Amino acid sequence: MPPLADDLRSSFNPRVAEALAKATVAAPFPSLLGLQLVEQGPGHLRCKLEIGDKHKSGIGLVHGGVLTAMVDHVLSIVVYPHVEVGKWVATLDMAMNYLAPVREGEILATAEILSMRRRVAVVRIELHNVHAPGGEPELVAAATGTVYVKDAPQGQSSRGS
Repeated sequence: MPPLADDLRSSFNPRVAEALAKATVAAPFPSLLGLQLVEQGPGHLRCKLEIGDKHKSGIGLVHGGVLTAMVDHVLSIVVYPHVEVGKWVATLDMAMNYLAPVREGEILATAEILSMRRRVAVVRIELHNVHAPGGEPELVAAATGTVYVKDAPQGQSSRGS
C-alpha cells in the first residue's frame, strides 16, 4: 500500500481546491465569520480569520464557538479535493482543546489529513494566533475530527472537474 502522502498527491483536485477558496469567501456562514482560505495542497490547508468585535463574547474574548466553527469548516474542506466531484463530506465528530484565550489578532488554522479511506477521513487542526501579544504566534486551540464521505444523491452524476 502506498504511503498516505502519495495517495493524497494523486487524488488532489486543484480545481476543487480553487472553488473551495472562492466558496469560503462567498458562502453565507464562512463569510459571516470572515474566513479566508490561504493555501491548500494535497492533504493540507491553511485558513485565516482576522479577529473583530463580532467574534467576541461579553467579556472581550473570542467566543469558543467561533474557533469551533473555524475548525469544522477546515475539517471538511481539506478533504473535499480528494473525493469524487458530487460526493459530499460531513463531520462525524471532532474533539476541540482550547489552550489559550484570544482577545485580538489573526487566527491561522492549519489542517492536515492523518488518514484517508474510501468513506472516512481523520484530520488534525491547529489554531495559532499569529499576531498574539509578544509577537510570537501562539497555539490557542488544537482539534482532531472525523468526516464521512457520502455518495452523491441518486440521479446526480459524480463525474465532473
